[in-house]
Amino acid sequence: MMTKTLAKQIKEIAEGNGQKDIAEKFLSRLKERSLTRDENTQTHFCVYFLPFNPEMKQVFIGDHKKSGLWLVPGGHIDQGENLFAATNREISEELGVANYFSEIPKPFLLTITHITNERQSCKTHYDIWYLMETNGSNFQVDFTEFHQVKWLSISEARKYVTDSSTLKSFEKIEKLYT
Repeated sequence: MMTKTLAKQIKEIAEGNGQKDIAEKFLSRLKERSLTRDENTQTHFCVYFLPFNPEMKQVFIGDHKKSGLWLVPGGHIDQGENLFAATNREISEELGVANYFSEIPKPFLLTITHITNERQSCKTHYDIWYLMETNGSNFQVDFTEFHQVKWLSISEARKYVTDSSTLKSFEKIEKLYT
């Protein structure tokens, strides 16, 4: 039942997001089923949330231990979860903030990330991005995930971030807030 809910949520997001090329790839991947890492370790759907302080115009990034990259928080959707549950769980695990969203917001971006890091079994992530407007005052970061974390302006964050999907999220935020 929950897998059908997740598939329906992803389909609705893909069809309504305005990114035609990405939407087609998301819809094609949905047809393969096995949407979570538990079901398919190679290719699956993930949620990312971009902590952004609109007053300071800063993003929150971390030096992610497993990937070896500077990234924003996020992660895999677990089997049996819908997008709301996965997003709130990941926020709780990585930032120590329980039930941040009272309802799932509309994603601001979809990306597909091809992973070349040999330490990870994942090869392709279908990423659903949510904006998390916050000053981070209630964060209790889980340092089992990150070596270190920083709040930086987007231009400063670009000096650390090389991941194309994260860089796309920065571009999108700049367009929304300038």
